[in-house]
Amino acid sequence: MTRPVNLDLIAFRLPIAAITSILHRISGVVLVFGVGYFSFLLNLTLESPESFNWVFDAVGSTYHGFLVWVVLTAVSFHFFAGIRHLLMDFHLGISLRVSRVSAWSVLALTSVASIGLGWWIAT
Repeated sequence: MTRPVNLDLIAFRLPIAAITSILHRISGVVLVFGVGYFSFLLNLTLESPESFNWVFDAVGSTYHGFLVWVVLTAVSFHFFAGIRHLLMDFHLGISLRVSRVSAWSVLALTSVASIGLGWWIAT
């Protein structure tokens, strides 16, 4: 009887389309928690003028500003990857070449959106 082989998952080289698909799922999980975080902040803004000012100052701080940036970056990635998957559902872009280009496009658009969101939050 032979023992099972322990596969080294780090040694696998996944295609960019697979990486984009995995990141799409991860961004969905981030969005689940991000909706709760944004709901908490929205609830605080509606309680009193003092709590509104606290949220306004907190989002300008490093910690909460970073969390807002992460959630909004996840929103942008999930949006672009969702459009990519929707087009693939209509059998557009299912060839290997177009799939690679669309996966890289999702990453590029998310990078541009992420930089823009970071600049917007920082100012």
